[in-house]
Parts: sequence; structure tokens; C-alpha cells
Amino acid sequence: MDPRTGTVRYLIAAAALVLAGAASSAARDRLQALIWTAPGAERAVLLRQPAACLDPAADGTEVSYGRALFNAPQLLGGQAARAGISCASCHANGRRSAAFSLDGVSGKPGTADVSASFFNLVRANGQFDPKPIPDLAVPGKVSRDRAAQELEHFTRGLIVEEFAGREPAQGELAAVSAYVRALRPCSDEREQPRGLAADLGLVRETIDAAARRTVVGDNAGAALLASAARFRLGLIEERYVGPEFIAERKQLLAASRALQPVGKATAPSAAAFRLWLARFERETVPRLIRGERRSLYNTRRVERWLAGR
Repeated sequence: MDPRTGTVRYLIAAAALVLAGAASSAARDRLQALIWTAPGAERAVLLRQPAACLDPAADGTEVSYGRALFNAPQLLGGQAARAGISCASCHANGRRSAAFSLDGVSGKPGTADVSASFFNLVRANGQFDPKPIPDLAVPGKVSRDRAAQELEHFTRGLIVEEFAGREPAQGELAAVSAYVRALRPCSDEREQPRGLAADLGLVRETIDAAARRTVVGDNAGAALLASAARFRLGLIEERYVGPEFIAERKQLLAASRALQPVGKATAPSAAAFRLWLARFERETVPRLIRGERRSLYNTRRVERWLAGR
């Protein structure tokens, strides 16, 4: 590993706890998103994100599936997955994460060297050449013509060759590509909150996509999405800091543990996923909502927390 990547080694250790569905107090000293955030941009990254503007004519089901995968570190695999890095880490809501900054991977904020040895030793070129992270709502060099399939081929190359991930299923490539094709620049370039509602929405969307994958017999895809939902629960958990949130953290951990066998079942079922989600909505979500204003989803709480770090 590049000697400049000491932060990356910490990132992997801390993110392993989040991938398991819960963060420890030690990991919570640095929220995961802040590990790859440029100094001075912490407040903005924790509280705001680029707005998501999508083509209303796109297939909503396929786009939702693609967005769930886009936010799943498990899709990239390899070191990225172990570090908790997903497509959305560099492209929040499919746009450009201008504050992304990771030792050994980034130069200026908003850049990344995907040929760094951290991601794939085989593809490492021995040079530190970070490039600006593109805004995926703006078409680039890769054709987005559905018939040409260039976007699917490019996405497959990123996952397998640059990030050393597993060979993605054709349905996964199609869904991620559908999500990217649906992205549109927002006319007023507004931002939107990066709050509890957004994270809960991703949990729901991911579980719904997992249930749909079981219907078509894609058990591997359902398992991947179950892991992605557990990862999101861990990100929610680390926002509930302090002894007053012991019960909430326990509930999130219990929900994560209950989801694990659903995803790992020999033949996972849509009913099991939907039953898990109904229980989560009934037992955990109301408590999280009640505590949100005292958590690290709240602007003033974030500012006090950052001041005391």
C-alpha cells in the first residue's frame, strides 16, 4: 500500500464496524463520511448534498434498483467495499462530491486516482495522477445510448478492473446504467438535506429492490442488497451519539442482525424482506425520528460535535 495511505488503513478498520451494522464509540470519533472529506467541509458534507434530478420518463423500478446499487459498497467489492466506499462516495446523488479527499487517492478536493494501488494492485500504474471527479448528470466521453451498451461496458470495467470487484450480473449493470442515464442537472443547482429521511429512504429502496430480486430468482442480488441495507443502518447508527441513544443503537443493531439471515437464506423471499421492513418501520423508525433533533442529523448538534472534536 502507498505509504501516504495511513488514513486508508484507519478507514478500513472503522468501516468494517459500519459494514457489520454498527459503529463503535472509537469509530464514531470520526464519522465515516468525514474520513474522505476535505478539512473545512465537514458541516456541509454531513448536512447537505447535491439535489437528485431524474428523468421522469425513466423506468422508476429499474432506476430505484440502480440507485440502491450505486449506494452499495458491496457492488464495487475489494478494498473499496472493505472501506465502505460506494459509487455515491465520489458521486453524491450521482453528482460530483467536490469535498471528496482521501490520502493517497486524492490530490485536490474533488479528485481521485482510481488507478491507485489501494483499489487494485494489478491495475496500479505506479503514478499518482488523480483526476477531477465528474458530475454524472452531465454526459461525458462514454456514450449513454442504450443500444450501444457502452455505459454498461464502462461500468463493468470500473467494478472488475479498477476496483477489483466481482463480475456483476447483467441485471446489475443494466440497473446502474439506467440510474446514470436518468440523472439530469437540476435547473437551479439546488442542494437537499442529507438527513435521516434520506438515509431511511435508501434503506426502504434497498429492501424493496431486494424483495424484487427474489421474485426473479436473483438470490445473489438480494443478498448483496441486504448487506447494503445493513451498511446503511450502520451509517444511521453512528449519527446517534451519546448515552441518551443507547436504546436506539441497540434497536438498530438488532434490526441489522435480524436482516442478516433474511439475505443469507438459501432461497430468500420477498415476504421475508417485507416483513423485516414492516417491523423496522413499526419498532425502530418512530424512535429514530423522535431523537433526530438531538442526533448528528441536526445542524446545531453537528456544529457542537465538530467544535468539540
